[in-house]
Amino acid sequence: MHVYSVFVLLSAIGICTALFGSNSNVVPELEKGWEHVTAGSTIKLSHVKSNARLMMPQVSYGTGSQQQAITAHLDAAATKGLWRVEVKESLRGQPVLCGAQIRLINSDTDHGLHSHSAHKSPISSNQEVSGYDGRDTGDLWTVECSQEKWMRETPVVFKHVDTSKYLLSLPNKKFGQPISGHQEVCAGKNADSNAQWMALEGYYFSRRLNEAK
Repeated sequence: MHVYSVFVLLSAIGICTALFGSNSNVVPELEKGWEHVTAGSTIKLSHVKSNARLMMPQVSYGTGSQQQAITAHLDAAATKGLWRVEVKESLRGQPVLCGAQIRLINSDTDHGLHSHSAHKSPISSNQEVSGYDGRDTGDLWTVECSQEKWMRETPVVFKHVDTSKYLLSLPNKKFGQPISGHQEVCAGKNADSNAQWMALEGYYFSRRLNEAK
């Protein structure tokens, strides 16, 4: 029979700070068997260059698509930065392969991380990235990484399937009110240091096969 296990990332500070983030420099080692990002897990993505978390602050863009804004922010405790990993034809708990096409669904709103060539981002004029409440191919991203499987706490990049642009955050491009201090998230042509992300806090599933006795 299929047995599913879920692992909540804990820290020495305690359950709440471990799940939603902490300013502590104490980071626990990953347990053996829990090294991968898996289908169905709900995770936080940290922008490697800035340590800001990918978020959907539930504010609409005033220009472009006028869909929900996507930002990056240093508040690691915010629940608006939890994303469910959906992989077509993968069972919950299976490791996500490098090269897989995924959807990232915001757990607070069920909006997908979305992009489209028709609209420019409001600050840098790159390709807009938004939160979309439907489902279409604009929600699909390819995980590009150097191993066979997507490893937690290891930099990866996300390439937008429809437009071949990479998910970026620009630390020097920040919004004013009502989301003051949030970094712009957009899509661009280069997989440079602004395009690197790591899976950190979250709820991680593991799939185990046990023989029924």
